[in-house]
Amino acid sequence: MKERDEILALLDELQRLLAGSVAASIEVETASFKVKVTRAASALAAVSKEPAAAVDAVAETEKVQRVHATTVGIFSAAREWRKGDGVQRGAMLGAIQSLGHMADITAPADGTIEDVLVAAGAPVEYGQALFAIALS
Repeated sequence: MKERDEILALLDELQRLLAGSVAASIEVETASFKVKVTRAASALAAVSKEPAAAVDAVAETEKVQRVHATTVGIFSAAREWRKGDGVQRGAMLGAIQSLGHMADITAPADGTIEDVLVAAGAPVEYGQALFAIALS
């Protein structure tokens, strides 16, 4: 019951944050759940006095691509990645070991590491976000 109350409180907080911004949505992902709160298009237009600013904010968020786990297992980074590190499409970011098999994780596009979401040696689940890459 306590976890349910914490999730409901998080939803209330996300709605409050969304109401005070020009963003169209807010997404939160943890090891145990993923939630996305989205504002209706009509509400977004009513909040923003400068529609161009809202479009720019949404366009900016679309320039970040997440790299997701392709299998369940233990993540091994190819090297110690940090925010700002440049990557090229196809560059080896790491691998996931699962039942003796290594599944390579590569960069889907050219860009820079925006965020490292999983530490080397951490267990990962299928579809879990591992990296956020700012596209160039």
